[in-house]
Amino acid sequence: MNLPVIIDIIIGLVFIYLTLSLLASEIQELIATVLQWRAEHLKKSIEVLISGGSEGAKDPLQFKRVGQLANSIYTNPMIKDLNQSAKGLLSEGFRSVTHRMGDFYHGVTGTKNVFGNKSSGPSYIPAECFSASLLETLKVSSLLSSISKTRLERFKNLQLAQIQQIGQNLSLPDATKPIIQQEFRWLTAEFNRVVEDYQNNLASLNNSLDRMSEKLGFYINDSQVYLPETELAGREFQRHMAFVKARFDSKIERVALLGQLQPSFSNLLNTVKKSQETVAEIMDIKEESPIYQQIQETLDSMPESLKRSLYILAQRAEKGGGDTQEQLQRFQKEIEIWFDQSMQRASGVYKRNARGVAILLGTAIAVAANADTINIINRLSKDSMLRSNVNLYAEQLVANNAKTKSNNLTSLTKVQQDVDRALDQVALPFGWSEQNSLERDKQGNLLWSALIIKLFGWILSGVAISMGAAFWFEALNKIINIRNAGKKPPSSTES
Repeated sequence: MNLPVIIDIIIGLVFIYLTLSLLASEIQELIATVLQWRAEHLKKSIEVLISGGSEGAKDPLQFKRVGQLANSIYTNPMIKDLNQSAKGLLSEGFRSVTHRMGDFYHGVTGTKNVFGNKSSGPSYIPAECFSASLLETLKVSSLLSSISKTRLERFKNLQLAQIQQIGQNLSLPDATKPIIQQEFRWLTAEFNRVVEDYQNNLASLNNSLDRMSEKLGFYINDSQVYLPETELAGREFQRHMAFVKARFDSKIERVALLGQLQPSFSNLLNTVKKSQETVAEIMDIKEESPIYQQIQETLDSMPESLKRSLYILAQRAEKGGGDTQEQLQRFQKEIEIWFDQSMQRASGVYKRNARGVAILLGTAIAVAANADTINIINRLSKDSMLRSNVNLYAEQLVANNAKTKSNNLTSLTKVQQDVDRALDQVALPFGWSEQNSLERDKQGNLLWSALIIKLFGWILSGVAISMGAAFWFEALNKIINIRNAGKKPPSSTES
């Protein structure tokens, strides 16, 4: 057997693999659509991410929290809106049929529908959507904001109490006391208005402190009108109020003050390492307050593994400094990176699982179609007419799809059409015909040696089919191009 014949056999074999791979791709895609493989794998991957790997499944309580949190994330509008469906009677009818088939599969196999009472979910979630949904589900932004508002309220009360005590300790004439008290009532009303504006999200924390400093300056100046500096009371008032005012105006003190008023999410998560009684003390809030209950609900809804992961990410985000909003934005970016890295690993797992399914499916197709690689090679090597016809259609296929990109499965639609036309014209050497049947002895008994060879041929075909249509189309292109290049006559300029 010379080299051109061997190359022709290889081309014929690759063409047959391509034909069967196109069929396998269609079947696998249909199964993946009906059973929601991609969407289910994504949901399970997110649960693995939340549970910190396999450790979350060991504890029933943690496993329950993982499932509840994942379901809550999926009900978030940002994730829910990603699961869009085509409209129209035909599309909705097909979708209804596939959902029923999926329900039937879950019923027969006894497997769980990871989407609960929903039939499907998104097969892709952008990192920014996941990050925003997770933070919104955990109410992180509102939680930190509530803590900050509570702390500012307490800080205001402490400052007013200190200022009031300074006024009460002054030795003032009876005529002056009502005036100072009136000024203090004005300051109290102004501080309350500043805090109320912050609680209504009308001003930032830094701006609120600036406003309180300004109101305090008005109070000091107006009060000093009735407290001459030459008198002892005036000097004492000015000295004590200077310390209070410096708390607002000094750059160093302002940084420290903002650090006290702005909550740290890593600090919040770190409270779980301590007893529950210390949460209120660490976060500077009262145990009977609604915000304390909200903190407890948020912490109780989170699996321990997620707390540890978010604690590390929060620490990274807080290294850059800035106010709570800036840290929260960096924290969200850290979650996006964390999610992307996890999804890259999940994608690798999905590809390995899909490859395993492809091998099983390819072997099933090889058996069903009796596509025995050894028999195919034997038929192609002996039947020159068959070999010539298969090669002719293979060359036409490559010529008609020269610009088709093999790495894009959607671009193989025309390849599929050309292959279908070729199948109408030539009988490929597979199928359950007499020529391809198992060998038997003279008494009609099955030869075990023939069966073993047939099984080996089916397995070879199954593995080859699992390589995918794109792989075999690219291989067919290269082999035919190499053969055609070898057939070109030498140039007249060559010596």
